[in-house]
Amino acid sequence: MEDTQRTTNWINKILSELSRLDDNKGEEILYHCGKGCCEKNALYQGALNTRNLLKGEKSDDKLFNEFKTNYYNSENLTKRGKSLVLIFEKCTCPMVANGVNDPFLCNCTVGYSKKVFETLFEKSIAISLEKSILRGDSTCEQKIEIIDE
Repeated sequence: MEDTQRTTNWINKILSELSRLDDNKGEEILYHCGKGCCEKNALYQGALNTRNLLKGEKSDDKLFNEFKTNYYNSENLTKRGKSLVLIFEKCTCPMVANGVNDPFLCNCTVGYSKKVFETLFEKSIAISLEKSILRGDSTCEQKIEIIDE
């Protein structure tokens, strides 16, 4: 068995085991992994840049519009009130491209998105994964709620 396939099988097994942990501990682990992955990405830097550019701005709409215009120019990110919807027409995770196929991995993406939008808005964010390609849906869809504290 070649190394890439062995590594992919190993990651799928880890994900399977994490999904069995009690009290959503596996999900929390993957959220943190996603946040760590996010910090190395240009989208996170865009959220930081936007937040710093509009420092002190209290308008979620202004922050969102600036971020979307400059860093996420896609109709697949929309905002209505305190809710955002983020749709992926294909999975963008490089691990999936290399054969990782356990749907539990999607919890990593939730952590990734949470980090981006908590950074942008400097507020708590709640995310629900509504659809997932790895679960058999045609798209991935996240519903993101901005929580005013």
